[in-house]
Amino acid sequence: MTSSDPVAGFSLTYELQPDDLQDLFAASAERKRRRGRLIFAAVVWALFGAAFTAVTVELDRLSVVRNSSGAPSWMYVVDAVIWLFVALCAVTAWRLSPKRLARRTWRASPQLHGRHRDEVGSGGVTTVQPDGTQTSIPWANIGSIRETEKVFDLLDHRGATRVILPKRGLPRPDLPALREFLHRSVNGCLSPAAIPDAGAESKTQNIKSRRSPLGRG
Repeated sequence: MTSSDPVAGFSLTYELQPDDLQDLFAASAERKRRRGRLIFAAVVWALFGAAFTAVTVELDRLSVVRNSSGAPSWMYVVDAVIWLFVALCAVTAWRLSPKRLARRTWRASPQLHGRHRDEVGSGGVTTVQPDGTQTSIPWANIGSIRETEKVFDLLDHRGATRVILPKRGLPRPDLPALREFLHRSVNGCLSPAAIPDAGAESKTQNIKSRRSPLGRG
């Protein structure tokens, strides 16, 4: 298998970086939904907490002016619980950010440091870690491809990332061939970038047909 033979396949070699892990976590739809729910809960409860705290403060203010008992003690407890919950949601959402997860995983996984190799062939993708551990993923387990500026994300049928192929692992002239190979292997068709523009082709034919009588004249 060579790095530039679209028939035999492709071999990508690269040093894994924290940014690669960040792309992996950023592509996870489940993490996005979970983090989004946490952020939404933090905002909603913060608004409720602000209103509740305002009521508590106003009751205490009136107690000074009118010499009343002020806010009951249970309101202080509720205030504290609300703001603790808001803080917990905010901290958890921050810890689930792709950048934070990537850094934590990078520090906790020294076995990921080093040179990686990904073999992309007719049977699927085989990843080889620096310690020699191999993992094979057949094309049947890949449901779609998501391309970014830096990587090709191979997603399973539930939308979870199974493999990330950093583009820097292959010479740039070979990237179009790899793109077509991936789309043919997963979708059985050309990539969207390679599909001819039918509208443009139709316009060209119309222009030619309009010009043809003039040519005969």
